[in-house]
Amino acid sequence: MKRFVFRIGAGAIVSTLLACGQDGGSAIGPKASFQLNAADSALVAAHVAGDATVSDVNMLNSITTAMGWSANLAPAGISMSLVSSSQPSFTAGPGSGCTLNAATGRFDCPAIVNANGVTVIRSLAFFDAAGAQMNHFDSTTASLNVQSTENGVIARDNGADTVSGSRNLTATGLLGHNTTRTWNGTGSGVGGNFWSDSVATRTADVSWNSTFSDVVVALPRSANPYPVSGSISRVVSGSGVVTKGDSTKAITISRTVTIIFNGTEFVPMTVGSQSFTLDLATGKASKN
Repeated sequence: MKRFVFRIGAGAIVSTLLACGQDGGSAIGPKASFQLNAADSALVAAHVAGDATVSDVNMLNSITTAMGWSANLAPAGISMSLVSSSQPSFTAGPGSGCTLNAATGRFDCPAIVNANGVTVIRSLAFFDAAGAQMNHFDSTTASLNVQSTENGVIARDNGADTVSGSRNLTATGLLGHNTTRTWNGTGSGVGGNFWSDSVATRTADVSWNSTFSDVVVALPRSANPYPVSGSISRVVSGSGVVTKGDSTKAITISRTVTIIFNGTEFVPMTVGSQSFTLDLATGKASKN
């Protein structure tokens, strides 16, 4: 099986993959003696969704900072510094930067290979309160749009994940002295995941779509590292296999995973009908 995963940004921007199988999947090989159950399915989804959500939060933190919009996009290796009433200046690694594209009005940033070995490309656009696109950032800027793509291979101790995905997100609340920013947008991609633990080895190939709904972050970000409210929902479909000992079974993937933010490190996550608690610092999900 070709192994894929989508992870966003964070210590990378990728992310997100969900998976879970249907009970009693078809057997592969003559020794498929175990039965898949809801726990097997949910663990696959929780594993990949947890990592993807950590990547999402890290991306929001890297862009949304204190008043004045000095932003450090560390997960992608890109940083930008915006000074009120002036042209924005960007750096994307030593000696390179983002430039204004006269045809699109967006600031195009060069490809960067981040710490995970994933190639990240971003472009930024600024808008005033009437929704008109701006070729600079100043006190009349009302919103910021970020579009990104990520592609590459992430090597891991227990395998390798391949990344291919994108995000299109808009932050509102830039005008005046607001103490919050609100993010909405979408993401999509194809990918997969491979990992093993003491119970089983799991692989999955999936396609996915995610929706960011009114994800509110508070300023300053250093004192408020986790979104205050809002949600991220991911719909994933595909297939995979679960191996326990010398027995392997196939799974069909079709699940929705939803994370609801509450301003703390630990947030509720639902995988289909099952309930988990997600640690936004580590990406670890625990069954409730």
